[in-house]
Amino acid sequence: SFGGAPLLVQSMQNLIGVRIDHVVKTDFNGFEAMTDAVGGVTVYAEEASGATGNGGIDIKQGWNTLNGKQALSFVRERYQLSEGDISRGRRQQALIKALLMKTISPEVITNPLKIAEFTDAATKNLVVDNAMTTAFMRSEAFALRNVRSGDVVFITAPYTGFGWSADGQSIDIVDEAGMTDLGDAIRRSALGDYKK
Repeated sequence: SFGGAPLLVQSMQNLIGVRIDHVVKTDFNGFEAMTDAVGGVTVYAEEASGATGNGGIDIKQGWNTLNGKQALSFVRERYQLSEGDISRGRRQQALIKALLMKTISPEVITNPLKIAEFTDAATKNLVVDNAMTTAFMRSEAFALRNVRSGDVVFITAPYTGFGWSADGQSIDIVDEAGMTDLGDAIRRSALGDYKK
């Protein structure tokens, strides 16, 4: 929060020993707009959460079909979840995966109107680094055309528990040995072998 994307990149590079070439950032409004642009998504929830703390929607454990507003509530909830921010992070990863898979589905990718709506929604809420040209992003998006759901895997950075910083903020305690193993797996392109 004190150094923005440059400090985040520096911190991650220091923790895993891997150079980060590009940064793409969106916000919660981006989740909402992109979800609506593709006609909603079906996302898996590891845990249920009730309407009271979830923006007025009930999320059941299992598959849920969500529009943009519901998706926004889904990714923001943490208080009703067993691991708070960690569980919320897993929900955000699940929504990103669902959004990616819906975007590259024949229903969307072959529909020029939906692609235009998605592109418009994405670019209004997307921040990229200076080296990410439109041509580069188009090339990378095209390279995803054969990706299937099983090909998309998210990993939460390893941690050993929770604690408090000297100034009283809640923190996750980094598992340094686990970070070393994660960095090694990334460098060797062997994330399939990584055990967290």
